Parts: sequence; structure tokens; C-alpha cells
Amino acid sequence: MHVCLRAISGSYDPEDTELKSRVSQFHRTALTTLHQILLSPYSLQLAELQLEHVLIDRLAQSLEGPDPFIQVLLLDVVYDSLKIRNASAPVAPPLSPTTEHKRSIPQDTPQSSRLSLTTDRSEHLPTSKLPPPPASLITCLQAAFAAASSRPVLDSWVTFLTECLPFYSETIFQILIPLVETLCAQVGQTFRSLQVTFKEPGLHSGGTTAPESTLISLLNGLEHVLARGHDRLLQDELKAPVVKSPEQGQGFFGNMVSNVFTSETPQTRSATANNRLTVLLSFQDAVRICFLIWSWGGRDGILQDGDSAASFNYTSLRMRNRARRLLEHLFAAEALECLETVVEVWEKSSHNESDRSSVVFNLLHVLDGSRPKHTIPAIFNAIYSRTNPAALDPARKSTLTASLNDTDLVIFLVEYARSLEDDAMDEIWTDCMTFLKDLLTNPFPHRQTLPSLLEFAAILGEKVDNTNFGEQRKMRRDLGVS
Repeated sequence: MHVCLRAISGSYDPEDTELKSRVSQFHRTALTTLHQILLSPYSLQLAELQLEHVLIDRLAQSLEGPDPFIQVLLLDVVYDSLKIRNASAPVAPPLSPTTEHKRSIPQDTPQSSRLSLTTDRSEHLPTSKLPPPPASLITCLQAAFAAASSRPVLDSWVTFLTECLPFYSETIFQILIPLVETLCAQVGQTFRSLQVTFKEPGLHSGGTTAPESTLISLLNGLEHVLARGHDRLLQDELKAPVVKSPEQGQGFFGNMVSNVFTSETPQTRSATANNRLTVLLSFQDAVRICFLIWSWGGRDGILQDGDSAASFNYTSLRMRNRARRLLEHLFAAEALECLETVVEVWEKSSHNESDRSSVVFNLLHVLDGSRPKHTIPAIFNAIYSRTNPAALDPARKSTLTASLNDTDLVIFLVEYARSLEDDAMDEIWTDCMTFLKDLLTNPFPHRQTLPSLLEFAAILGEKVDNTNFGEQRKMRRDLGVS
């Protein structure tokens, strides 16, 4: 093992092509041998050497090397060393078999929604409390996602990230924002490069990896990180002594849209509340970058290079579909907060870009998690959270992380209602009547937005006249009374 470590630490003259090839092959052989040693059943005794520190440093150095395959082999041995480190750590016995059995139920429930992303190697990791990997690992991951040398093997880095996330079971919220910021920044940069590729092909210096495959890999990594963070948050909230609504929160890949929030005491913010804020800020970054990708195409096709129109249509559709899938998962996990982020995007773009403003409504109409029956109640909850939060159950309150006021939300409500199909009135009528009747009973909190709310009621009346569902007389009478 010591011979292998010395072998992979050597350097060579990059100008000498023949020597570079020979040394690269030498490093590959040493890493393959080291990998086999670390996989052996007698490798646990090597944990006291703390190989992960040396190997992570060597992994960071490999980003400046000419052979990307060396990075893949190093990722394997770094992961092996982290597994040995965890397997050799002492594990505290459970308090009692009964206690351990009870605890296993809430821990397994949220994880069941992530089966599609769980790798074989990470399924058998120990679940006890263990110290996280060295801080240099996150720094190395951030550098790798930003490095051009990692692009040919980016899928291997994403897989490695996914396998390492269980090691951060207790500290996932400390690494969530740095990782999400790095991934979102690289998604944005890669997306701009992809746009340039189609607008001015001659100015794009093509690399060994196409921008679209890089973009897909980065979005996959972002999805894994957000899923792990949100599932951990749900586990912590299940254990927290707070009042919950009867409808419990779904996992990141759950099928039901829910707005479950931890209630915060007025005296202090609990650790769980701070963790929720961390997750929601990460969700906001992901929603913004996904909306940017999803809005690509359509009128943008006019500005593209004419000779590559077919390629543009195919690539833009592929990228938009990938962004849409991530948006579906985000809305399914945190519908209210994601909707507020979209409203914030709409509010900032409506003044200057009318086309982008309409794209926001198009997005909400195509997402399963933002159907009118989900979106209308969420808008009402967002409004009440800013005008009369005491009227809401704690589980339906917004955390107010989006910089919106009640006026912005009511204006959006009016425009959103105007964009709806007439047939949508069937699924939102009951919620709208409940809202308008409450408004009539207690108009004071909404005094600044009453004119716009009257316009909203008028739009409902126009659309109801164009539909035929329920008892028309009763509906008109209810709307007239409201």
C-alpha cells in the first residue's frame, strides 16, 4: 500500500509526451492495485492511517493533470477509504431492541421515495452517527464541478457525490448551500455556453464534452443533493415536538403536493427551523435556474443559427424536459415556497419582458404539481401569510423567504386567473368562494388590495358564464353575495 501511495504521488514533465503516457499508465496500475487492497476483507486495520486525507489531496491535484481517467480511479479509492473509516469507527449500542425498532420506522419512510437515485454501494452504509468526512472533500468537489478537466468524467464525479452524501447524514445542512451554489453556478455557465453554441457556432471552442451532456450531469447532481437535504429535513421534523397538520409531508419524489412547515416559536428559532430555511434557500436557487432553462426555445429559435435549426429544436426540448422533471420534484416537495419563487421571477420580469412573463404562466399550466387546484390555494396561503397570518394553520404559513408583498401576490392572482381555461373553474370554485366570503367578513387586512381582488371576482364571474358545471344559479348567487 505504501508503495502504491508513493507511486501515485510522482510528477513528470508535461512536455515529454512519451514520458507522460508511461507515467499515466504507471499511476493507473498503482491506483488499481490500491483499490483492490482497500476492498480486501483485511483492510479495516488500515483505517488508523487516515488514508482519506492523503487521497483527497491527491484527488484535488488530479484536476490539474492531463489524464481524466486518473480522477475516476482516485474517486474509487477515496470512497473505499471513507468506507473503511466508517466501518472501523466504534458504534454505540442501541438503548433497547424496542427503542431501536421504533426508530427504524420514521427513518425508512422518507428514504423509500428516493429508491430511484440510491446506488448499490450506498445502500449498505452504516446509519449510526459518525463524524463527517474531512472538510477538504467538499472543497475538492466544488473545485471538480467547476474545473474543465473534470468534464469528460463528470458522471463519475456525480456518482461519487451521490455515494458520499450518506456520510453527511448528521451534517447535510452544513454542506447543502455550498454545494447547491456551486452546482447552480456551473449549470448557469454551461447553459450560457450551450446558448452561444447555437447562436454563433464559430465562436464556441468545442471541448471534448458537449455542453448538453455536461448540463444533464450537473442537474443530476443538483437533484441528488436537494433530495438528500429535503429527506433529512422531513426526518428531523417528524422527531421535532411541533404541531403538524393531519396531512404529513411527502418526500422529494412524493406524488402528493403538500405545504408542510415547521411552526416556529416566537421566542427563538429552533435548529429544525434553521435547517428548513437552508433547504428552502437551496430550492429557490434550483427553481430559478430550472426556469431559465425551461424558458429556452420558442421565440429563441428565431435568433439561432439557421443551419442548425433541427439540432436546436432537439437540444432545447431535451434540456427543457430535464429542467421540467426537476421542477416537478421541487413543487411536489415544497409547493408554496416554489410558487412564491416563481411569482418573484414573474414580478421582476413583468416590467421589462412581457414574453418571459407569459412563460411563467405557461410553466405553471404544464407542471402537475402546479395545477390550478394546487396553485390557487397556495396563492391564498401566501397572501394570508402576509396580511393575516393568525388566520392560517401553522402548517399552511409561508416562511416569507421570497421578497414579495401582498400587492404583488394579488396582482399575480388576477393575471393567473385570467390565464386559466374556463373549465378550470370546476376545481377551484370552492376555494375561491371560501376566500371571497372570508374577505367579505374581514376586509380590513386586505384593504390595500381590494380593487384588485374585486377584479379577480369579476374574472371568476366571466369564466363561470362560459362553463356548465354544478348549479349555475347557486354559483352566481354565491358570487353575487361575495
